[in-house]
Order: sequence, then structure tokens, then C-alpha cells
Amino acid sequence: MGKPLVSVVIPAFNRPHTLKLALNSVLEQTYPNIEIIICDDSTNDEVKEMIVPYLEKYCFIKYYKNERNLFLENWHKCFNLATGEYINYLMDDDLFHREKIEKMIYFFNEFDNITLVTSYRQTINEKGDYINPIRATMRLFKETRILDGKNLGNIVLTQCLNVIGEPTTVLFRKKDLTEPFGVYKGKQFSLINDVASWLSLLSKGKAVYIPEALSFFRLHPNQNNNKLGIQSFSQWLDIIITSREDGFLETNDLYKTALLTYRNRVIGYPLFKKDIERIDNILENLQ
Repeated sequence: MGKPLVSVVIPAFNRPHTLKLALNSVLEQTYPNIEIIICDDSTNDEVKEMIVPYLEKYCFIKYYKNERNLFLENWHKCFNLATGEYINYLMDDDLFHREKIEKMIYFFNEFDNITLVTSYRQTINEKGDYINPIRATMRLFKETRILDGKNLGNIVLTQCLNVIGEPTTVLFRKKDLTEPFGVYKGKQFSLINDVASWLSLLSKGKAVYIPEALSFFRLHPNQNNNKLGIQSFSQWLDIIITSREDGFLETNDLYKTALLTYRNRVIGYPLFKKDIERIDNILENLQ
């Protein structure tokens, strides 16, 4: 077809209704060369039953039902089964804009050393209605920008905030992600696996930010971070410290800003007492 294959990979889990909507949003893409990989970690057969008509109609949809719950390994399985030059994860409760892939892949074709393309993501509720953005999903820029990867990574790290986007948001080249999804410098990050992979990609090249809403991020009570509460913040300190090995937070001032942002967010929670002590020791040695 003359256009590189894009693998849209979906780690599914017990959400046949929203998965169907997500799947339809891929089938409506204006970009013509896509495969869809669904790896199903569900505890029942509802997703499997929903997907049967799609498998009968579309040869480019591949479905795999896991014999046991793989958790994070399901993300790795999706990645390994993908045969496309490019990969875009799609959470089974999110949606693509119909022009997402076409508009994003343009930048890989036209510019050198791009390793990550992202965009503004529109927040939606359980019913699919537009809702106001949360702090992490605020529009970063009013115009499309090509950014130095380290600079964008520093914005994320100094705010302890994933302003790049959830897995649904980002398109990347498969060969550029040299560690499994969510693994950064040999460590598996389970709660901020997307941030871990974005830093890995940003360490190798430039990023593109598109201010148009090219994906839709569904906020609902059953999301993992909502269930975990403040515990979902617990891996940020490790990733801040680890990122310096890749040249992020290259000055002591940037490093201090990231550490203090984390410290201010968790102070007062007994769970993070050791992290506070760890940060204070680091800051003392930076003087």
C-alpha cells in the first residue's frame, strides 16, 4: 500500500462495551494500513463473545485470550505480537479521533529524529460526554510544536505530572522502544508505565505536540489510579532519580525542583516517610 503498517494494540480487561467503542474508533481511521492486536486479560468470556463478529469481518484484527491473568505482561504480549513499524496503544475505555493516526504519522515522514508524537486529549465521562480537563490533561501549547525530548521530559519530571498523555495518546516507532513497555533502565514501573516508556523514547530524539484533540480519555470511578489514591504517586521518586542517567534533570536546579515537587505532594502521608528522608539526604548532598 506504500504506507507503513501501524499496530494498534489493545490490552483488554472486562470492558466489552467500551472496548467495542474503542475498536470502532480504530476502524473509522482515515489512515489505511492498520492492524489491531487485542490481548484479553478478562476474567470472563464477555469480551471474547463481543469480538467474534469483528474477527469474522476483518482479517487485520487479531485476538488472543490469555489462559491466565498476565497483568503487566499483557502489555508486553501486545507489543511483541505487533508486526507494524509503528505502535499506538489503545486503552479499552478510550477512543481515537478518526484522523489520529494519519495526522500523527505525517511527522515521522516529514521530520528527522522524531521518536514520539502526542496531542491534546479530550477528557470524557462514562457516557462519552466531554468534560473539563484535569490538571494533567490541560492543553500544553496552542500551536503544534516540535520539542527537544529532554526538555519535554523535564517538564513531566519537574511537575511529577504526565502531561504527555496516557498510552492511548502517543504514536511511536516500535524499534525506538528498546525495553518492554513500562520498563525504564531495567526497572518495571507498574503505576506510571506510560511515563517510563515516554522517557525512554524522549531520551533518543524529539517529540511532537499537536494541540488538536486526537484522542479521548475516559475518566470513570473504576480506573486503577482512582482506586489506589495517593499510592499511585509512589513511583515518581524512583523515576526522577533514574532519569538522570539518561540526561534528564541535567542541572542541580532542575533536579531539586523535581524532588521538591514530589516532596510537597506526599508530605504528611506516613506511607512516604522513607521517601521524604531519602529526598532530604539527596538535597543535603547537592548543596
